[in-house]
Amino acid sequence: MKTGAQGAAEEPRILLVGYGNVSRRDDGVALHVIRRLRLKLGLGAEPEVDEESDAAGNPATLWLHQLAPELAETLVAYDRVVFIDAHVGSSGWPPVSWQRIEPEYRPNIVAHHLKPGVVLALCASLYDRQPEGYALSILGHDFDFGEELSPETSRLADEAVARLHEWLCGVCA
Repeated sequence: MKTGAQGAAEEPRILLVGYGNVSRRDDGVALHVIRRLRLKLGLGAEPEVDEESDAAGNPATLWLHQLAPELAETLVAYDRVVFIDAHVGSSGWPPVSWQRIEPEYRPNIVAHHLKPGVVLALCASLYDRQPEGYALSILGHDFDFGEELSPETSRLADEAVARLHEWLCGVCA
């Protein structure tokens, strides 16, 4: 926790970044997690931040189709960022995976698929500062066309919301 000019503890600025394709069912699970968490916190369902605006509130939430290098400029205003997305069963991760992310530059063959660690590395390289990074990833079961989550992933989304809420309560306490 940071200390302000008067010596009082300040809450860390937190940004939740959800990303995925909402037209491919479970690939859009992050948007469902953000909406459910915002409702639980009494903030209304829709993420309030877009890529070009400053966030209001704590935690701030942002929804993207995919991560891009420009996101680094937004992230430097925060102390902690949580990247939320879906993963497939072959990843070997638990159904609801929580991981600390370190800045890491890894070039990709496919330019439109940027990893969260690369965005953090861009923050450090371009702005000499980066927030603490975390990843919350939820197992997807159905990536066919559609906007509804599969029943299995919907249940995991509820578990992810509970995990994220618990973390937020601990960080902002």
